[in-house]
Amino acid sequence: MIYVTDLTEYLICPYKIYLKKIKCLPMPQTPEMLTGTLIHKIYEEVLSRERIIIEQRIQEDMEIDEIFKILYADSKRVIKNVVIRYREKLKDLEVNYLDLIKELQEELKEDELLKSIQIKKYISIYGKNENLYNNLFLMKDMEYQISSNELGLTGKIDKIEYDQDGNLYPVELKTGIFTNGIKKHEKLQVAAYALLLEKEKGIKVPLGFLEYYQVNQRLPFLIKEEDKIEVLEILEKVKELLNTEKEPIKERKNICQRCGYNNICWDSKSKSC
Repeated sequence: MIYVTDLTEYLICPYKIYLKKIKCLPMPQTPEMLTGTLIHKIYEEVLSRERIIIEQRIQEDMEIDEIFKILYADSKRVIKNVVIRYREKLKDLEVNYLDLIKELQEELKEDELLKSIQIKKYISIYGKNENLYNNLFLMKDMEYQISSNELGLTGKIDKIEYDQDGNLYPVELKTGIFTNGIKKHEKLQVAAYALLLEKEKGIKVPLGFLEYYQVNQRLPFLIKEEDKIEVLEILEKVKELLNTEKEPIKERKNICQRCGYNNICWDSKSKSC
């Protein structure tokens, strides 16, 4: 099986796939990679607890600040626990885990305040009822594993959201700040997930989202047929590379400085497996 992330990596740099899949060189973890992993785990854990907290701990007579204190306290606890579990790895990469806890807790504050305002507004109109969570927040599946034997493609969708009409939307979580438009490899990744969902569910998936968790930005975009065709074309190119094992041309790019393979790529002493 080929992973969806293999397609995006090929689009950025075919040589990266060659090193990882053919030369069997493990990619050294960078601080950015580990921080991204932590944010995904935090987001997943916060959302998994969210519905229970809203249903069991939020009372009809609470004000916005009381609701916010409950939601934010739980989110802060999740952030602290997740980061502490990885503190040794963070230390190895010279990342101050205490500073990271404070940074992530501060970044989540606005998100929890907006949720608190939404909850209070709904309760003031309809009261606290069984539809509170479903009406305010889309139903979600987190870290959804999906595969297609027909395509020979597999992946893990960060989040799938369902609306009340039965439509579903793949959501890819991103760290950092959105700048200079949606990148081609980002759109390819979500389009690949949409294609896999169409194969599995038998329904059309015409819309996807990029969600920049740290800055609370959410970008919808249409997934067109040509996007899915491009997924299939890149998939065939990756299969060809893996079958022929032909070394691609190595090209130095600006992104090389942020890649875990940077030293391996440009160091003639590197060895393969």
